[in-house]
Amino acid sequence: CLFRTLSVVAFIGIAHGQAKSEFVLKSECEVGSDGVYLSDLVDAESGVPIPAIQIDRSPKWGALREFTSEDLIQLISQKAQAVKVRAKVSGQKTIVTRKGRALEAEEVLEALKVELASTPFYSDGELEMELVREWKPLLIPDGPLEIKLLTKLSYRSAQTTLRFQLSDGGLPIGSFGAYVKISLWKDVWVASKSVNRGMSLPEAKLEKQRMDIIKNRRELWDGTPSDSRFWFQEFISPGRLVYARSVGMKPVVRRNGLVKAIITSGVLTVSANVKVLEDGAPGDVVRVQNISTRKELIGEVIDENTVKIRKL
Repeated sequence: CLFRTLSVVAFIGIAHGQAKSEFVLKSECEVGSDGVYLSDLVDAESGVPIPAIQIDRSPKWGALREFTSEDLIQLISQKAQAVKVRAKVSGQKTIVTRKGRALEAEEVLEALKVELASTPFYSDGELEMELVREWKPLLIPDGPLEIKLLTKLSYRSAQTTLRFQLSDGGLPIGSFGAYVKISLWKDVWVASKSVNRGMSLPEAKLEKQRMDIIKNRRELWDGTPSDSRFWFQEFISPGRLVYARSVGMKPVVRRNGLVKAIITSGVLTVSANVKVLEDGAPGDVVRVQNISTRKELIGEVIDENTVKIRKL
């Protein structure tokens, strides 16, 4: 109870001290994006802490706001009634502008990397970016900025000019460009020895290497080398990348082989023996022929013994 009483007395004392304290208006000040505060507008003659009270909204970037001492004192009295303020001289005016800062190359590159990584062309790997031409620092408003990529991307490029727009609180402040060199690093599968067509995955000698794939235009294979269900569909020379098209599931049904065809019609399911007319892996669609009627059908390979008829 004693501690609570002392705290209340201390608070009343501070408030009473601020009410008697006199603050002096500045003739000019710079403010952030979150508003104009009492501490931006005045100096304390006696060294008393200035209350953190928002007096007005921030001006737009590049604009200035001018107050007469009478208007500003009236505005402060509305927002902070216990605060006493005076002007240094009669007829004084106070000019309020936004704080500025330099936009350096590192911040530009980091923001552009985030934008590029959100596109489908640069999302598959770790982006690295560097400026090809020297960046001249820009004066921008202090505080967080929004960046919008203006360059329309239709393919992946290793070197290009990226146009972007900067905005402050949703208001555009300018469009700019940066000529950059881009790398896209990823751990990829590479053939350490020759891979022949028809070789199963476990038989091949593959290794993971970290490579810059920025100039690669094909889909890369990213499977499991120990999966014996798959094989290579084309020759790969040593040191070359393994592409998705190079690997496929092994056929489980072979041309001229006999399998069971399942035909579903409503709740009724029937089966028949058919001859396979082409090789197929699980999920592949193949042509088959009914042995009894010689009619050709289309079916989906289920396993090495079964084909599900898709069309009658």
